[in-house]
Amino acid sequence: MRMCSGLHHVEICVGEEKDLLNTLIKSLGFTLIARHFTPLSTKWALKHGSAVFVITKRKKDHKHQNGVTDDFIGNIDQGKKLVIGQANLSSESPFIVSNDLFNDLEHWTVFCCHNQTSHVIDSVFNVALVVRDVDEVTKRVETQGGRVLRKPTVLKDSHGQVKYSIVTSCLGNVVHTLIDKQDYSGEFLPGFESFQTDNNESCPLNSERDGEEHTTVDGLQQQPVTNYSNFTVNDNLNSDPLFTHFDHLAFACEAGKSEGLIEWYHRCFGMKRFAANRKDTNEEGFVLGENIGMRIKAMEYWRCAEVGLTLPSATEEDSSLKMVLAEPLVGYEKSQINTFLHNHKGPGVQHIALHTPNMVSSVKRASQQGVTFRKAPPAYYQEGIRLEDIKAAGHGDEIDLFQELGILLDIEDDVFCDKEDHQEGKKYLLQVFTTPIFQEDTFFMEVIHRKGAVGFGAGNIRALAQSIVCDEQQKKARLSQSIIYDQQQKNEAKIC
Repeated sequence: MRMCSGLHHVEICVGEEKDLLNTLIKSLGFTLIARHFTPLSTKWALKHGSAVFVITKRKKDHKHQNGVTDDFIGNIDQGKKLVIGQANLSSESPFIVSNDLFNDLEHWTVFCCHNQTSHVIDSVFNVALVVRDVDEVTKRVETQGGRVLRKPTVLKDSHGQVKYSIVTSCLGNVVHTLIDKQDYSGEFLPGFESFQTDNNESCPLNSERDGEEHTTVDGLQQQPVTNYSNFTVNDNLNSDPLFTHFDHLAFACEAGKSEGLIEWYHRCFGMKRFAANRKDTNEEGFVLGENIGMRIKAMEYWRCAEVGLTLPSATEEDSSLKMVLAEPLVGYEKSQINTFLHNHKGPGVQHIALHTPNMVSSVKRASQQGVTFRKAPPAYYQEGIRLEDIKAAGHGDEIDLFQELGILLDIEDDVFCDKEDHQEGKKYLLQVFTTPIFQEDTFFMEVIHRKGAVGFGAGNIRALAQSIVCDEQQKKARLSQSIIYDQQQKNEAKIC
């Protein structure tokens, strides 16, 4: 049976939300579509094309009138004394920091910081999936070792009903909200207030549209909540969409764990491995040694998963959900993946790629609005590394622009395609990466444009490493020449 049919949204848990909302809305063109304020958290749903982010801010140690604080892991027993029942909350879970007293308000409440009693680190942690049978998939996850944080539950409002559950994965702090929306026509989800409406009857707020808002739940001290309705997309981002959808999600995991993770996602959600690179084998994945120290494996949900399609016949249209697993190689302690694992305090979502229909225009416009993209060393755009490929793909007249914007190109020699594809012309992808989004060097974003390619730019990882080495050699050569020149000048001065 089909277990999963796509990605619904991606949730990010942050200590302070303003900078991230500013980046997504004013710089990347996302629009606020809904919000959800509860005693424990504030949530904002943002959309651009079909890509949806939910930004969650955990409220700080606020004390209720009954004396119970939001340290619900430490005070869960105290909280239970105040409630009648716990219909669908697994209080043993360290992921849910929701007290049974507020269960009806906290249906969507889940945080990234495991068993911590307060927010510890900003993290992309909830990959919400649209499934056809919430009960069945929840059971599958549970039998495969996952934990059920929220049992299957039906929520209703005037737009219909949604069935959902929340389960853990076997990858760090990543959880999955499983959603069945077949009988729902609302903008987002029950409990969320649409930003396009003035109807606040279903929202537990005393609304003050242009200032702060206060929760008015019985038994709680009122808390001000900032309203970001004045955050609007800049005019030059409104003409054409910057992005259309989430292209893929990339996860960082410990060494030796990727194969087990792929098996787990296959058994739970029907996802399958596929080769996105000529050197990507089913057993080893794509191994990048030398100065990189990384193993990459890709998987995706197949719309026709029930017929048992296997690698390497993946195409762009076969799936609506692609995931990449990256693990460090043993002996590369300072690799990019190990850096993430250390700073993030464990495995998790390393980056998310947004697909753009126009690479140069989108990157230029986002840059003008304050997004900082990583720049490749100048050597990347020289002969012997990527210059020939850029020209072969028809972008020879844009080399200077590519270098200015940080755009990388991965052509079909590095990206998997079959023999018939060769006859249709060059298959390639363009990509660029932002600097870290959070204060810690963890999560970043990618902007990607595909021209028939199905890979993830693995060739660029190698080319970047090669260009860094080449650039360092050139810097050393220039420094050496400068030293020689200075010495010659000194010698000539002595002679004079």
